[in-house]
Amino acid sequence: MAKLSQQETEQFLAQPRIAHLVTLRPEGTPHVAPVWFLWNQGRVLVMADANAVKVRNIKLNPAVAVSIATPERPLSYVVLEGQAAITSENLASVVERMCVLYDGSERGAEFAKELLGDERMVLLEISVDRVMSWQDDKELG
Repeated sequence: MAKLSQQETEQFLAQPRIAHLVTLRPEGTPHVAPVWFLWNQGRVLVMADANAVKVRNIKLNPAVAVSIATPERPLSYVVLEGQAAITSENLASVVERMCVLYDGSERGAEFAKELLGDERMVLLEISVDRVMSWQDDKELG
């Protein structure tokens, strides 16, 4: 069991992996949602419907965690903790970049247009305060 290096963490977070975003409900219980994300200069960007539970939770308490793990061996994960802000800055370009990363250039561009056409999308911009990581020992992989 070993921690990922800074470079390995950056490479890991550049991949189109499903993340789990944890927010806190008003009564303090966790709410977990699978999300697409972009790692952008030490920040996490997540797109969301403005009416989503995660958005409502963040308005009341901006503390969040994001967990990303590989689904198979060699196992690795990164957990990011921080504070989320709701923004629409660069919304169209971020949504398109994210959709292209996860869905490929043609389908991704189409999907981004669909999402942006509803005019309900916002971005969650997460400032990361803590990074935790782990990977299988290289000798075992």
